[in-house]
Amino acid sequence: MMRSLRDIPIKEKLMVIITLTATAALLLCGTGIVAFDLILFRGYLERDLNALAGIIADNSTASLAFNDSKSAAETLGALRARTHLVTACIIRPDETMLAQYTRKGEVAPCPSAGGDGLEFTRGDIRISRPIMLNSQRIGTLLLLYDLDEITERVKLYGATVIGFVIIASLIAFLLSSRLSALIATPVSQLVHATTAVSETNDYSIRAKRLSGDELGVLVDRFNEMLSNIQTRDKNLRKALLDREEALREAERARERFRFMAESMPQKVFTAKPNGDVDYYNRQWSEFTGLSFEESKDWGWIRFIHPDDLDANVKSWRNSIQSGQPFHFQHRLRRADGAYRWHLSRAHAMRDSEGGISMWIGSDTDIHEQKEKEEELRRLNDDLQQFAYSASHDLQEPIRNVAVYSEVVATQYHDLLDADGRQYLGFLVEGGRRLAVLISDLLAYTRAGVIEGEVTSVDSTVVLKHTLASLSEAIREAEGVVTYDPLPEVYMGEAHLQQVLQNLLSNALKYRNEDPPRIHLSAVNLGAAWRFSVRDNGIGIDPQYKEKIFGVFKRLHRDQKYPGTGIGLAISHRVVERYGGRIWVESEPGKGATFYFTIPQTDARSGAAPLESSSG
Repeated sequence: MMRSLRDIPIKEKLMVIITLTATAALLLCGTGIVAFDLILFRGYLERDLNALAGIIADNSTASLAFNDSKSAAETLGALRARTHLVTACIIRPDETMLAQYTRKGEVAPCPSAGGDGLEFTRGDIRISRPIMLNSQRIGTLLLLYDLDEITERVKLYGATVIGFVIIASLIAFLLSSRLSALIATPVSQLVHATTAVSETNDYSIRAKRLSGDELGVLVDRFNEMLSNIQTRDKNLRKALLDREEALREAERARERFRFMAESMPQKVFTAKPNGDVDYYNRQWSEFTGLSFEESKDWGWIRFIHPDDLDANVKSWRNSIQSGQPFHFQHRLRRADGAYRWHLSRAHAMRDSEGGISMWIGSDTDIHEQKEKEEELRRLNDDLQQFAYSASHDLQEPIRNVAVYSEVVATQYHDLLDADGRQYLGFLVEGGRRLAVLISDLLAYTRAGVIEGEVTSVDSTVVLKHTLASLSEAIREAEGVVTYDPLPEVYMGEAHLQQVLQNLLSNALKYRNEDPPRIHLSAVNLGAAWRFSVRDNGIGIDPQYKEKIFGVFKRLHRDQKYPGTGIGLAISHRVVERYGGRIWVESEPGKGATFYFTIPQTDARSGAAPLESSSG
């Protein structure tokens, strides 16, 4: 029955439950009432029969004393009013019967005499009552009473209870059919809404709230859930559409990139974040003569010249780990076996969270440029050697001119007239200036030579040495030099000191009426350090920003600012030899700031030279 109840509609289930519950409760109450009445009635019947037997026994005393059977029979005849009395007998002491009453239409033997009192048997009640006279027993009254009265009473009460139960069950059924709608209707509404949503996937459907109880709260929560699902579904659909559009746009971008890559004269490639190459354009395949499958991932290393391989792989791995751009010059083997110089570049493409999503790179053929650079380097070396030799060889005759001019000026001063002494002064001054020029030229030719292995040096220590050598000039100018913490750089200590000394000397020399104030600092640009030397001097007209770095280029010819003008040229030559650049930002009367950059790695490694800007 429980299993069948689970499968019927909730409205019918509620009607059955309510009806069965009401019926069971009424049956239990009716059965209790009938049972309680039966117990009470048996007690009443027992008391009534005892009283009746006492009255008959008392009224039969005279008849038994005189042995008057007629009178005794008349006394017993009074019992005919009790329809459930089966028989009554008056027994003499010798157990003979004086008189007997029997219910009309029945023949019943007199019950056997037992102990005095009332005894219930299965189908009747037996009563034995003594008849006394002057405290002596003169006989016995025996009564036999059936229990049909109790049965009839039980049937009557049972029928009444059953009738009331049936009527009450019908009323409960009718009421439950009406009242169950208060629960069944909201549930049905919820079921219909759920079914409609499941069949149509339309989350805009809403269940109607019909009550303010827990079912009403359930309907509200169900509608809220549908609203949330509808919003999430809408957002999800929008996200899917956006993703599809993004994928289509990405595919179009890839197609544009491939078209552009295939159209470029350079060899273009892309790589995964871990460095595995996943695309080569047509120019790469034509150059190497191999298919993509033969050179993908790290297969490109087979085309690198053996002398360039280790440094190339190391530089590429460093870029992968740090995310810094990859720049390297190396030789690649062509399909015919010839090696040609290439400049390789690769930059990391990052996603919205800053992670590397891919690398995009190119290989540019610089073989002819490299050969011209090599030829130019040889010519420059020859020219430098010539300048060095010439300046070195010229030092001795110039020194002789200066020495003998001094001798003539000392020993023959009085023998010369005024014009002669003037001409001799010109000769002495010219010799001195020529000696300074030759010395500066020799310093310039040596400035570009990087000898031995370049190691990391502490810029702060080098600056302190420079300030010590310029201490007298700083004291005379009443200057103040301040500086921020300076980094370690890959540069010859002597070269760095030469650059700093030239820039500080310029700042001290080209000052205005105020005492010079000079400040040095350095900024990390990622691949290089940018140094700055700022002063409060006379400044420089912007049109001469490039001219001042030329050899023997001076903006001031008066005696107030002596010198040959080669100091900035030497600084320019030194900085460039280390892969950096030097420039100045200034306005007349507002001081000047000289900048120079030094790469954070040895400039003579296989990496491409760094190009920094002043921005």
